[in-house]
Amino acid sequence: MTAKHLSEVALRDLFNLEAERAIDRIQILQEIDSTNSEALRQIQAGNTENRLVIAGAQTAGKGRRGRAWLSPKNSGIYLSLSRRFSQDANALQSLSLVTAISVVQALQDLGATQLQLKWPNDVLHEGRKLAGILLELQHRAASRYVVFGVGVNRELSAETVSHIDRPATDLNSILGDSPAAVAVIAALLNRICANLMEYESSGFAVFQDRWNLLDCYRMCDIVLHNGESRMIGKSLGVDASGALLLENAQGVQVIAGGEVFPSLRPLPDEIT
Repeated sequence: MTAKHLSEVALRDLFNLEAERAIDRIQILQEIDSTNSEALRQIQAGNTENRLVIAGAQTAGKGRRGRAWLSPKNSGIYLSLSRRFSQDANALQSLSLVTAISVVQALQDLGATQLQLKWPNDVLHEGRKLAGILLELQHRAASRYVVFGVGVNRELSAETVSHIDRPATDLNSILGDSPAAVAVIAALLNRICANLMEYESSGFAVFQDRWNLLDCYRMCDIVLHNGESRMIGKSLGVDASGALLLENAQGVQVIAGGEVFPSLRPLPDEIT
């Protein structure tokens, strides 16, 4: 099913109670610069209902750390959910992890196996990137809104894969035949909305073990890049706030942001 044939009725027929209650407006587009950008524009224009924006293609899809997210027509799932939140900006990190867990659960519901997470929010299959997440914060008046952007590779062409700067895979390769777009989108929203409700009532602590079971680098030697800084150590997974715990010669460091890479050299004896 392409975005052209996707309908709000078909989606809502597959929504669980949490998704149905959480999504006030569904906006389905053939092509847009970025679903996140559109969701942010709607908030800025005063349309502050919980909104789901879906596109069949993005001309300027956004990834983390300023990267582009390649979004050819009908090759992936491109969506953004905007939602009002009372938590402060510091909660964005753990919200990002909750969203990543939700994406894994949704894809598992569709039959995908051997999925893992890379802190803070990449979804991998056998080391190849399957899905990415970008959360953006928007203030309007006295309210705070979060836009949850999710991109899932559904059926990538060889040409698209050749333009991605890291190993990538898609649902079609994993499952043999990718489910219909409406089924993938509904599965994603069902898990995301249910988990966000749980997060709002209980915080990230209830998700800590779920993350650590899926973390591909937990108990592995890693290199952490954050801007110009670089740290080497052993990943111990995440704490109850979603921060990464990095063990090195100075002890256990609590890391709030950065990008994880596997270490290519042995670490000091003190931390092995």
